[in-house]
Amino acid sequence: MLMVDNDRDMCRVVADVLKEEGINVSIVTNGKRALEKIKAKSYDAMILDYKLFGMSGLVVLEKAREVRPSMTTIMISGYGNEVVRKRARELGAYAFLDKPFDIKNLTRVVKKALREKK
Repeated sequence: MLMVDNDRDMCRVVADVLKEEGINVSIVTNGKRALEKIKAKSYDAMILDYKLFGMSGLVVLEKAREVRPSMTTIMISGYGNEVVRKRARELGAYAFLDKPFDIKNLTRVVKKALREKK
């Protein structure tokens, strides 16, 4: 799984929790690096923040779908509104969670998405 968020500390917390569930997580803190990783490696899923430095999470989602159309994406954001949510759905986001989110709920969503992928 790939975790994309400007907040490195949050990425580490999420990665640690998911690792306890047996899910390996790679972390990047910007959209450009996320796209480089996605092109280089096939991830089953991605947790993607909407508000990134230099590039919107929606742009990352759109470009990622071109490269890895089967990758599941869970969007997260403290800035999500109905327009952003709708566009994320149109681009194929599996789920959209508002920050601050309950880590247990995020874990449930990730595990469900990965189960459905198999």
